[in-house]
Amino acid sequence: MTLDEETARATEMLRGKMVKRVVRHREGEVLIEFEDGSRFFADSETSLELSISVQEDDWNDR
Repeated sequence: MTLDEETARATEMLRGKMVKRVVRHREGEVLIEFEDGSRFFADSETSLELSISVQEDDWNDR
């Protein structure tokens, strides 16, 4: 599977899911658990930087 195919597949599988929680046990791993019980897991030999960007209007509406 190419990176483009993997990206498209992941996008489709995660579309519309609601995040329940984000877990970081180590610098090199990120687990995102969704309300429906599915999970996204990233693991790296080196530390992973977690960066989240939101539209200011969306954030202020909360």
